[in-house]
Amino acid sequence: MPVRRSWHRPFRRGLTLLELVVAISLIIMILGAILTFYWQTAETRDQVARLADRTQLARQVLERMAAELRGCPGVRQLGFPAAQRISGTRRSITFITTALPEESHYRFYGEFDKLPPGQHDLREISYELWVDPHKTTDAGEPLVGGIIRTEKRTLNQLVIDEREPLQIRHDLWAPELGYLEFRYFDGVEWTTTWDLTEGNPLPYLIQITVGFDSIARDELEDKDLTVYPIEEYPLGDDQPHPDRYRMMVRIPAADRMFSTRLQRIAKEFSEQFGLEGGK
Repeated sequence: MPVRRSWHRPFRRGLTLLELVVAISLIIMILGAILTFYWQTAETRDQVARLADRTQLARQVLERMAAELRGCPGVRQLGFPAAQRISGTRRSITFITTALPEESHYRFYGEFDKLPPGQHDLREISYELWVDPHKTTDAGEPLVGGIIRTEKRTLNQLVIDEREPLQIRHDLWAPELGYLEFRYFDGVEWTTTWDLTEGNPLPYLIQITVGFDSIARDELEDKDLTVYPIEEYPLGDDQPHPDRYRMMVRIPAADRMFSTRLQRIAKEFSEQFGLEGGK
């Protein structure tokens, strides 16, 4: 008699509710970790991109200022007052610089072509921090609108009409920047003002600082110099300012025989004792 075999299906146990909850929780945790990683990576990338953009903008502004300052002439010329070469405060500067003629002046013109007007190779450039004199922020701090660049293209020339709008330009330059500072080196000491008029009145070095955070009222009113005097902190305070960028500019045309230092001493002496003409 043949043996009859009985086949039984293997027993399969399903997931319990607790195991299902644990599995779903693990999946959610893994997905959350992955999403958090990608979110943090994207946030870091955006921060690095913003920092790179700010750094690039600040460097472009500093490089432009430095290039124009390096072109400041240092030789006294007839009809060209020395007082106009560099005159600066802590928040603004005005100087004379050399510039190449515009592209139109390099072209060849025919006999009957209309020639462009004469152009001076010197420019009077000014930089200053624009601060609204009538309004402040909600916190009572100065309302800053950026850096203003003024360019005057004509100096002592009668052939050019100075009423032309292109001869004097006022540009709101880099409105993202809210801080601007200049410091001047006479060969021995640093100062926040420069107004020499005799001989070669150019400083040896000029430190330019720009920043994105708006200037504070104490800084605008120079009250911070009482806490960080320039004698002890010639290049600025020792506090971290991640939003600020600095550049040291050497003026090639400055006199190397310390005449600038002697001029400052003579000027301070004459002002102290009330002498006229600095003599």
